[in-house]
Amino acid sequence: MKRSLATLMLALSILLAPQAFAHSAHELHAVNNGADADAPGNHGMFMVGSQTLFLVHMPMFTTEKHRYQIVLQASLPADVMAKYQALRAANPSKPYNLINVDNDTFTLPQLKAGEVTAFKATIFDGYSNDGGGTPGPVLFDNVPVTVEAVVIYRPFNLGIERPKQLVYTLFGRGNEAHLTHYIAQDPDFQEIITLPAPPAPFSAAQLVSTVDLNFTTVQSLPIVCQSPLKPGVYPTLLEGRADAPVALDLGPAAQRVWYSTGNLLNKTDPCQP
Repeated sequence: MKRSLATLMLALSILLAPQAFAHSAHELHAVNNGADADAPGNHGMFMVGSQTLFLVHMPMFTTEKHRYQIVLQASLPADVMAKYQALRAANPSKPYNLINVDNDTFTLPQLKAGEVTAFKATIFDGYSNDGGGTPGPVLFDNVPVTVEAVVIYRPFNLGIERPKQLVYTLFGRGNEAHLTHYIAQDPDFQEIITLPAPPAPFSAAQLVSTVDLNFTTVQSLPIVCQSPLKPGVYPTLLEGRADAPVALDLGPAAQRVWYSTGNLLNKTDPCQP
């Protein structure tokens, strides 16, 4: 009887083993090649802009569903937007952020596909790297967020080499413009900068559609623990083109909203002992 029971248990373990492992991240990637690797979840996003609200996703090389560099144009209810605008005006470099609530989860590809055009979120008063990423006190809860446009959507491609010089993507609308660092390989950093005004060479359409700027005098390695961009005028190339130089002024009026090598972006934070 004992032998029969042991045999039965062994047979059951063999039968059930594939199912048990089918839900692990490793097995999911191997079997589905990423097609089903994204599971609905919570997505933290930094809030930049005043007249136009942009949401900058907090990416992570360490988690499949967060391996995306994404910027959304979004809108909030008028009363919440007015309160946010007042806070932003008083604190131009503060990392205000939001995250979708637990009962309204989604995948990032659903945003790009247009399957998710609205969600409810909690808005927080600031953010820090403590504890792998910690939002500040709650400002507003269960706020309806409407996605007006997907401005940047870039899944990380680990087969593309890191650019030799730093690359930042310029985006914005109207008289507001922002830069977000092009994140390439682990380890890397996330940086978001709000400019005092759109750079003169670019049209309104270019600002809305985004352009990449290569900082020709700033190397991408080594990864540093504070922003490599100091106040000053930088020579850049539009989309890396030698025939399209742009002098980009990052004077003291530019506001650095976020800089981090942490926040679970990298497998190992190079700036933590």
